[in-house]
Amino acid sequence: MTYFLYQITLLSTIAVLAGIGIGWWLYFYYGQTQQVQSNKDLDMVKNYLAESVKENSRLKLQLKLSEEKIETLTQEDLPGLGGVDFEAYKAFENTIKEANLRKYLN
Repeated sequence: MTYFLYQITLLSTIAVLAGIGIGWWLYFYYGQTQQVQSNKDLDMVKNYLAESVKENSRLKLQLKLSEEKIETLTQEDLPGLGGVDFEAYKAFENTIKEANLRKYLN
């Protein structure tokens, strides 16, 4: 009976050590591959972030310049617009649109 217990103990020990060895090998093989891939992904994300920051600063500068141009244009007197009533002009445009629509519906 003790011989049988020694065999079971020996086989169990070998199975546990083999499992630990295979697990260690898989962890380091796939873990190293995953670590390399993770580093590549991290570098890619850092590059995208740097590009986004540059694009953001460029767009902010462009927006600032556009706002300055708009402000200078609104401060200048525009020729020929002194006596125009924009509400009346919009009403006139709406009347023309309605007339054209009625013409095509009839």
